[in-house]
Formats: sequence, C-alpha cells, structure tokens
Amino acid sequence: MNKKQTDILSDYVLHSALHMLTLEEQSLRHICSSDLSVRELHVVEAVSCLSLTGSNTMAEIAKYLHVSPASLTAAVNVIVKKGYLKRDYSPIDRRVIYVTLTERGEEANKKYLGFVRDLCMYIGSDLDEEAADRMIDALMKAVEYFERAADGDVSFDN
Repeated sequence: MNKKQTDILSDYVLHSALHMLTLEEQSLRHICSSDLSVRELHVVEAVSCLSLTGSNTMAEIAKYLHVSPASLTAAVNVIVKKGYLKRDYSPIDRRVIYVTLTERGEEANKKYLGFVRDLCMYIGSDLDEEAADRMIDALMKAVEYFERAADGDVSFDN
C-alpha cells in the first residue's frame, strides 16, 4: 500500500468508521425496529444462528458474541422486556438457560439479515471476483488484528 492509500485508510479508521456505525444504527431503526440498538440486533442474530444447532444457551451466546456472561445477561434482560427474546430453563439442568426468538424477534432478525445482505450486494456490486476476494481478505486481516490486540499480542510502538 502506498502512502496516499495508507493516509486515506487511516483517515477512514479514525473518522469515518464511527460515522458509518452511527448511520447503520439510524438506518436499522427505520428498517428493523425503532427500539433495538445494533448491539441488541447482534444478540438477536446470534440467538437465531445458534438456535439452528441447539447451541442457544446463555454461555454459548456469550462465547459467540465475545462478551462476558454478565454483559449478555444485562442485554438479554432488556431484549426480553422489549419482546424479542424469551428465556427457557433446561428441564435437565436448571443452571442452563436457553434463549429463543419470539415472533417479533424473528421478524426483526429477518429484516436485519436482509439489510446486511443488501449492504453486501451494494458494496460488492462493482467488484469482480478477484477484487471481492481481496476485500474479504483485508476485512479478515482487520478482524485478526483486533483479536490479537484484544489478547495483548500487538505492540503499538512504531
């Protein structure tokens, strides 16, 4: 990457990424539900995804989302009150709590997944397969970097 490209990317990371997240939240309020935040939609999506394999326990959802069990409990409490999720205790072990979508949660998740699919189609509409593969590789590299930084494996001395 040349200096100009590095400067543009740095500017994006410093300034535009937060603006984009704010715009995403505003868009989703119009599309999905006016009372769910992006983080809450991520929880709803995780529950939906993990329900397919029967792994929709609080512990597995927290792992999937990379959040603490306490943070997930707080989020689920709010989303349950809003009517998008429900909790059920395992009949075998009452310490195990399953979280499932309500009909309202299924509808919000369907709209959210449609929004994400449309966004990806829009972003990729001008990319050939090779360019799309390079973009996906770059995004995966960013995730890898964030994971390493979260684990303390990145030095910020330059």
